[in-house]
Amino acid sequence: MVKANQTSRTKVNRRQFLRQSVSLGACSFFIPYLYSSSQPARAEGVNDKITVAAIGTSEYRAGIWDNEQPFDGRGSQIGRKAGSLGLMLAVADVHRPFAERFAAYYPGQCKVYQDYREVLADPGIDAVTIGTPDHWHAKIAIEAMKAGKHVYVEKPLTLTMEESRLIAQAARETGQIVQVGSQQRTENETFIRAAALCRSGRLGSRLAIRCSCPANESIAKKGVFDDRTPFQTQPVPEGLDWNAWLGPAPWREYVPERCFYNFRWWLDYSGGEITNWGGHNVDFAVWAVNATEDAPVEISGTGTFPGIDGWYDTAESFDVLFKYENGNTLQLCSGPNEVIISGEKGRIRVNRGRLTGKPVEQLTKQDEESLAAVINDLMKGQAPGDHMKNFFDAIKLNRQPVSDVASTVSGINMCHMANICLRLGRPLRWNQKAYEFEGDQEATAMISRERRKGFEIEM
Repeated sequence: MVKANQTSRTKVNRRQFLRQSVSLGACSFFIPYLYSSSQPARAEGVNDKITVAAIGTSEYRAGIWDNEQPFDGRGSQIGRKAGSLGLMLAVADVHRPFAERFAAYYPGQCKVYQDYREVLADPGIDAVTIGTPDHWHAKIAIEAMKAGKHVYVEKPLTLTMEESRLIAQAARETGQIVQVGSQQRTENETFIRAAALCRSGRLGSRLAIRCSCPANESIAKKGVFDDRTPFQTQPVPEGLDWNAWLGPAPWREYVPERCFYNFRWWLDYSGGEITNWGGHNVDFAVWAVNATEDAPVEISGTGTFPGIDGWYDTAESFDVLFKYENGNTLQLCSGPNEVIISGEKGRIRVNRGRLTGKPVEQLTKQDEESLAAVINDLMKGQAPGDHMKNFFDAIKLNRQPVSDVASTVSGINMCHMANICLRLGRPLRWNQKAYEFEGDQEATAMISRERRKGFEIEM
């Protein structure tokens, strides 16, 4: 197994040398030779497997997305995927029954913890998955990197713009491999082809992007904002360390609707649909138009908030416009779950099921071959189709994955900017070099949040 310390990079390279290749298996719509290897991959033994641990392994209750039975939460889903590719040695969850449920899939192999720090202290673990609520992502990811672990962290990457800056700094300084859970970059043919069309210049150079996403998900077969009765505090469930669940967020009495899946609708822990589905679609759009190292200079928009004490407080609806220095624009708004990109040469519409528009219809066989080369560059020479495998391959090859921290910070920061703009109710100007909102101290103060004592981020 790979040792999770300063020698890990050398050991990974030695495995790479022995193999000469990683089995990448391109999807059918790509030109196969771009991902092929001249030598076969050697069968992987137990001692070669990347050792992993899962941090945050919730179970979603019945009713979410109209499911009739409880089912794996996102943290459990990514943890199990990592366990299928590596050797799952440990799990940590502040709700111990969730951790025990997860570990039962690996009898006699997976240690159970309630405190994630015990996972990070284990030198035998190479990588961790982080599927906690958003307000814990940055702190755990930074500490994991500093402990010599590679990190797969769910999207949205951060809760604040300050955390984005800190997590990017940690990734640079430690050199650990970090994959952000923005799987639309690797697992959806429609989005990958759309990105290649944009990068190839077939839409033009002056671009207007519209990222829309649902503002009212279905929970328990009704809209999350439909029942507007204030929530009541309840006893903390057995096995849940509520203080640890809150972590850096302000102290609140336990309310079931604050945690598990519904944490997304509280500003203490997340950013609502703006960072949930908006986090997916904005990340894709910024990546597709090659603006990951850029930032908008103007932000304006309108939105509505519930305004009910003791109830969800993220935006119910929103329409925010970002303007770039080069004239390009990006709109983030409530609506169908899709992205529309328009330029002087053409327009495309994309979601997880379809990619449409004349630039797609007019592609020739020669165009398709050209796009395959662009896709190869977008995938950094690795095969599309499996986001977690892209992470594992990046570790083995000692190279950045497709959704690395540096290329995902800009998109999630725009989502944070949108929330700041809507909460203040006024247009903003952003200065990326100074990392502040120009002439607006109140907005700049919202870049960061005070963390509870004992839950600070130490760099």
